[in-house]
Amino acid sequence: MDLKIDRRTVSRTIGRITAAVLLPALLTACAHPAATSPTSSPPPSGARPAPSSPPILRSQLAALVADSGVDLQIVVAGTGSTATSVGKVDQDTAWSTIKVPIAIAAMTTGSPDPDDVEQAISVSDNDATMHLWSLLGEGTGAADTVQKVISRLGDSRTVVLPDDDAGPDQPFGMTRWRATDQLRFTEGLACATDAASVRVRGHMARIDPSEQFGLAGIHPSMVKGGWGIEDDGDYTIRQMAVLPHGGGYSAVVFIAQGPQGDVDRTVATLRTWFTAHRDPLPLRRAPGCRVGANWGGGGAPSGAPPLDRRSQLPLDNRRAASTIRSSGAVSPILTWSLCPST
Repeated sequence: MDLKIDRRTVSRTIGRITAAVLLPALLTACAHPAATSPTSSPPPSGARPAPSSPPILRSQLAALVADSGVDLQIVVAGTGSTATSVGKVDQDTAWSTIKVPIAIAAMTTGSPDPDDVEQAISVSDNDATMHLWSLLGEGTGAADTVQKVISRLGDSRTVVLPDDDAGPDQPFGMTRWRATDQLRFTEGLACATDAASVRVRGHMARIDPSEQFGLAGIHPSMVKGGWGIEDDGDYTIRQMAVLPHGGGYSAVVFIAQGPQGDVDRTVATLRTWFTAHRDPLPLRRAPGCRVGANWGGGGAPSGAPPLDRRSQLPLDNRRAASTIRSSGAVSPILTWSLCPST
């Protein structure tokens, strides 16, 4: 096209128009939750609650949000059909978390380079992800294929933005992915049995040391993060995670936004808190779900040299992120193995 259009603005506009059209039918589910209101989140297929698991105290999560000094939303799966959601954010850009369903879609529909799948997840490499995306079709084809994966794994509301004009700013990363919806997807992914999901889970369980910030610094864990700079200048970090413990697992999603230093400190605090409070978290079990054993393999992180986190940004954000630095939110290299099968 000859017109010079800000594709990020167009992408966001598409997402907002879509949300406005769907809002009347989804008002209760789509509204940002108040800091004291639970939101519904269906359990993965076949899941059953663990009655002995103590519920997480909402007041503790509320205290984390209040003390953070940033916009923060934390969503934790309950032991039944509900989730605890505390806090809210104004922007729910998917960023690199969308690479998980992209990788699954590529493996489901074709024969991608295994290295691209690993790099897209373990180091969040943009070029590898674009290779996977290119296998999914043109126009809206790729977006529709990825959306089907997201829907199959439990989130039927998220609308994946299409890439109809190839460029440096991948519009799929601009997809709006609400924390509560992403939690549904995360729960579905935790025990999915198809080969593509198992393989991608394995990579999420072996995140490169350069990406082991936040919940990815908790071992064992299955995590994919995303981060970037929003249109208004806010710095965002978000993660979806499955934390195995007690013969089951807990699912957690968070989004933190604000000044970079404050967000980094908040993410480091969340890692510390969830490390200390993992066992009391609501515990989920599903028949046949052997958390750890069927994640696609275990072992230590690859040990590859750390990468500059700027390389994972969309290109038009790299200059804006030129001062991004290593921080306390990035964990040291840890050797670990997945939890025993249950």
